[in-house]
Amino acid sequence: MRVKRFVGDTVAETMGKVKKELGADAVILQTRQFKEGGVLGLFGKHKVEVMAAIEEEPVSKEQAPVKSLYPGNPYGVRKESPLPMERPAYAPGKGAEPLALEKTPRVEVTTPKGAELNALEAELQSMRKLLESMNRQIEGLDGEQSVWPVPLQKWADLLKERGINPKLIKRILRSVQQNVREEDWGEDHRVRACLKETIRRICSNTAAIQPGVRKPRIVALVGPTGVGKTTTIGKLAAGFSIVDKRRVALITADTYRVAAVEQLKTFGEIIGVPVDVVMTPSGLREAIQRHEDKELIFIDTAGRSPHHDLHMSELKAFLEKAQPELTMLVMSAATQAADLARIYERFEPLTTHLIFTKLDETIGGGTILNLLERTDLPVAYITNGQNVPDDIEVATPERLTRYILGEGDRRE
Repeated sequence: MRVKRFVGDTVAETMGKVKKELGADAVILQTRQFKEGGVLGLFGKHKVEVMAAIEEEPVSKEQAPVKSLYPGNPYGVRKESPLPMERPAYAPGKGAEPLALEKTPRVEVTTPKGAELNALEAELQSMRKLLESMNRQIEGLDGEQSVWPVPLQKWADLLKERGINPKLIKRILRSVQQNVREEDWGEDHRVRACLKETIRRICSNTAAIQPGVRKPRIVALVGPTGVGKTTTIGKLAAGFSIVDKRRVALITADTYRVAAVEQLKTFGEIIGVPVDVVMTPSGLREAIQRHEDKELIFIDTAGRSPHHDLHMSELKAFLEKAQPELTMLVMSAATQAADLARIYERFEPLTTHLIFTKLDETIGGGTILNLLERTDLPVAYITNGQNVPDDIEVATPERLTRYILGEGDRRE
C-alpha cells in the first residue's frame, strides 16, 4: 500500500489532487484543517491536509514461461530425458507388491476467519462509498452540486427552499467550508454566522434617496405592471413629507389606469402634497418646472411589459423629458426568478436603483439574492405590506440578509 500526504487551500482542491495522482480507488485515511504562516498563530492561511492511500498492484504468483532451448519442444527439455513423474516405490524382492505413492507434502494456507473477513469487507465498502461521495462532489464543482457533507446538507436544503439558485448555494457553502473548521460544521450558530456574512457581502450595495439642496431631486419609479409602484411612491412621499418635513410633489404619467390616478390623488390629499397628472412627455417637463420650489419630485410611470418594445419606447421618451437623477426599478420579490431576470435585463439601461416589493407575499426571498449577485445597482428600499407609510424600509445589507434567510418578524 502506498500512502501519500496532500495539501490544498480547500477540501475540493485537495481531493482533486488525490484523485488526479492516486485515482478513484484511493482510500482516505485522515483529513484535518490547519493554519500555515502568520505570526504567533495569527493571520495564518487555512489549509486542508488529506492522507490517502492506494493498494499497489499485486505481484503475480505465476512465473513467466521459460524460453525453450529446443525449438519445437515447449517444455524446453531433451526428448530422451523426460520430465520426472511421480513413481510407485517397490519393496525389495522379486514380485513385491507396490507400496503407496510418494506424495508432495501439503502446504497449509491460513485465511481470515469468517467474522474477521466480514468486518474487513464492510470497512473497505464503507471507505469506497466515502470516496465515491467525495468524487461526486469534486466532479460537480463546475456544475450543480446536490450532495454535501451531512452537517452542511440541511443548510443547502434551506438555501434551496429560500429560492437561491444552485450556483449561489455552492458559493455560499464553499465559503463555510473555507472559513469554518470541519469539526465545527455541526455548530449551527457558527455555520449560520458564516452564511449571513457571505450573503451580507452580496447585499452590501445599498443607497437611499437624499433630497435635493439647490434644486428639486427628481425620482422616477419604473417597472412592470402589478408590482406596486403607485403604492410605493405614496409611501415614499408620505415618509418624506410627514416624517422628514420635506417639500414634496407628485406627478403621475400612468394615465392607462384610472384607478392609479385616483389612488395617487387620494394619497396627495391625505398627506397634503400636490399631485399633477400628465399625458405626454412635454406635459411632464412642464409639470416638473411648476414645482421647482420643491426638494423632491416623485414621478409615477405606467407599468410596462418588458416584452413589449413599443411600451418600452414610450417609457424612454417620458424619461428623456423628465431627466430624473434617480430612476428606480420596482420589482416584486414574489416574481419567479426567470421572469425577474428578464425584467431586470430590459429595464436595466434606464435604471439607477432597485426597489423590491411584496416581501410579505413570498417565502422565496432568495430570488432577490440571485439578482443582486449579478448587478452593480444599489438597492434603495424594500416593502412588506400595503400600509402607508409604514410598510417600507430603507434597504441595508443586514435587513436584506434577514429577509433572504427568512429570519425574524418582517414587520419589526
